[in-house]
Amino acid sequence: METGALGKKVFFLNPMPVLSEIVEELARREFEVYLARGHDRLARVLQKETDSIVFINVDDRTEEAVWDQYVRDLAAGEATKDVGIGVLSMNEDRDLMQKYLMDLQVRCGFIVVKIGAAKTTEILTKTLEANEARGRRKFVRAVCQPGSAQAIVDIDGKEWRAELSDLSCAGVAMRFKENASFRPGTVLKKLQLSVKGTNILTDGFVAAKRDEAENPTHIVMFAPNSLDDVKRDKIRGLISKINQASMDCLLDSI
Repeated sequence: METGALGKKVFFLNPMPVLSEIVEELARREFEVYLARGHDRLARVLQKETDSIVFINVDDRTEEAVWDQYVRDLAAGEATKDVGIGVLSMNEDRDLMQKYLMDLQVRCGFIVVKIGAAKTTEILTKTLEANEARGRRKFVRAVCQPGSAQAIVDIDGKEWRAELSDLSCAGVAMRFKENASFRPGTVLKKLQLSVKGTNILTDGFVAAKRDEAENPTHIVMFAPNSLDDVKRDKIRGLISKINQASMDCLLDSI
């Protein structure tokens, strides 16, 4: 699969507090966003996530010379040369803008956050779209750790329990605990998802089935009219929490 086809991870390095609201809105717009602290640890992650985008908060207590070298090292690194770099600041410092935009040529811009959350969100959205951060996918997905996400569903009047392995606003991947197998097209009524203490009730249908030898994985799509904006926001919030927790573990271990 070509690079970036499934979208790019977007990191906000050492984010200022005001970014919490902005990042939440970007997640609603189906960007895969992460908060990260520790530039050295993130640099090691970027060695593997080579098609990512990083926005650096240059207002933190790190010396400017460190950020200068950090940007140069990412741009020069064989593994990280394709990482998109942008800069965030609360200050409209013309000299600093000149440095990053003209001298270091960061391709994701120098964004002044003090103009307000709504405006900053729009600028970031346009920047991410210009850099094809969503790829060809429409929805961000989260991989659910074993035992962390379950479902109860009614099929032909019988209640079945399943474990989720994958979650997005479009649907889920699940395995039934009774090793049950249902053919594509099977309607799932009253599909109750339980993820990290949050319950969501929806409807769906089996869109596909992976033919494993035992206990096949069912790809279930949600019925669009069974999800309102509140439920979609709940699912997006869960996806962000799951993905952020996984990234935190990676950053702590690398």
